[in-house]
Amino acid sequence: MAGTAGTASRTSAMAEQRLDDEIEQITHALQEAGPTSRDQLEQAVGGRSWGPGRFRRALRESERESRAKSLPNGSYAPRDGPARPDSAPGDPMTSGDRGRRRQR
Repeated sequence: MAGTAGTASRTSAMAEQRLDDEIEQITHALQEAGPTSRDQLEQAVGGRSWGPGRFRRALRESERESRAKSLPNGSYAPRDGPARPDSAPGDPMTSGDRGRRRQR
């Protein structure tokens, strides 16, 4: 039984790293393309191959971290891009900030 604790921690850490990588892919795709429909964004990052619910979770976390924002027409845009002129340049959340989101 003692050996199972390390495995769970490692598996959890790997899942968190994958989520961070997926959030980065979404952020990069939005910065490259600008406002994009959800379907086009999912296709651009290959979200269907990530597994059940993973694209949805990564997109939700991207919004929560203020790295993406949903638009009224169902599209998504980068938070610091042209769709939000009032944003402060150079204000994206760092990976250290993302780590704190899971500690709440």
